[in-house]
Amino acid sequence: MRDIFLNYHNNHRGSLARGQTEPSHGWGIAPPAALMYRMKYDCNAESYAQQAVNTCRRTQLPAYATGGHKQNLFILNSPHATPKQAIHYVLSQWWSQLARFGMRSNMMFYQSEYKRGARNVLNWAKMAWWNNRYVGCAVKKCGSFYAVSCMYYPGGANVNQYVYQVGAVCSGCPRGQCDGLALCRWG
Repeated sequence: MRDIFLNYHNNHRGSLARGQTEPSHGWGIAPPAALMYRMKYDCNAESYAQQAVNTCRRTQLPAYATGGHKQNLFILNSPHATPKQAIHYVLSQWWSQLARFGMRSNMMFYQSEYKRGARNVLNWAKMAWWNNRYVGCAVKKCGSFYAVSCMYYPGGANVNQYVYQVGAVCSGCPRGQCDGLALCRWG
C-alpha cells in the first residue's frame, strides 16, 4: 500500500511540475514548476495517519496531535470497495480539486482558499506543495465506510505562500538533481 500512496503522489506532482495537468476550472492549465521535490515515504507520518483512521471518526486529528504534519482525511461511503480501490478513489478526489475548482495561475495560496467552502483546493495543495518531502498514509475499513488519511511534512497550505514557484521545469533544482518526472532529488 505504501508504494501506491507514494507513487501516486510523485507521478502526479511530476505531471504538475511539467505543466501537464488537466485544465483548471476556467483557469487554464497549471503552469510548470521551477522546483518541486520528490517525496519520500515516511513511517512516522504514516503512524499519525494510522492514528487518524483507527478511531473511525469522520474528523481530522487536532493539529497538536499530528506531530507537525498537515493532514488530508477522506471518508468514503463504499462498503464494497477493496482497500486499493478506496485508496485510488480518494487520492484522485483530492488531486482533482485543482481541475474541479481551479487555482490562480501564479500558484499563490491566498486566505480566500479557506473561504471557498466545499469548492476549495486544500487537499490538492497539500499533495502538490513544492517543499513537502515526506508523506505517510493509512486506510481503514470502518463498517460501511473507509477512512483514508495522508500526513504531509512540512505540510503546505500556508497562506500567502506559493504552492510552488512557477518557472522553467526544474530550473530551481540543484544542478543534476532533476529526475525523469521533473521532480528534484534531495538527501
